[in-house]
Amino acid sequence: MELLIDCVVSLPVKGFLGTGATFEADLNLVVQLAMAVALVAGVLLAKQKRYRAHGICQTTVLLLNLLMIGLVMWPSFRRQVTPRFARAFHRSYYAVPVIHAALGVAAELLGLYIVLVAATNVLPVWLRFRKWKRWMRTEFVLWLVVVITGVGTYYAWYIAPFR
Repeated sequence: MELLIDCVVSLPVKGFLGTGATFEADLNLVVQLAMAVALVAGVLLAKQKRYRAHGICQTTVLLLNLLMIGLVMWPSFRRQVTPRFARAFHRSYYAVPVIHAALGVAAELLGLYIVLVAATNVLPVWLRFRKWKRWMRTEFVLWLVVVITGVGTYYAWYIAPFR
């Protein structure tokens, strides 16, 4: 893990999308958009009743997202938003990532809960839900909103300041 963090830290500073973003921010944006496509593919797998493939697809995206949160998003949030949290809602530069982070935490926690219920017997019966479609659809819509606010964060941080 330490080697992976060292590799990410040593990546070039300038991004590859030509927006003023760092390499890590550009990479994260591309990975997040690819994961959004994978989530849609996972939904299509569920509609085809290919539940095992659906579960593998969605769980892989969930775990990859945890990695991206730990390596890219959380360090950026701490560096760029946390020191100015009291003024966070006065400018879109701070407001958009705060909203994105709050919704993202909710989506990630709900996703982890769904995986625990669907793939393990760790939780007692009274903590397990029964209406699968409702929870899965809620998670999917929440995740799409998080992706959109993530793109908004990218715009507020790396495109709007240079216009």
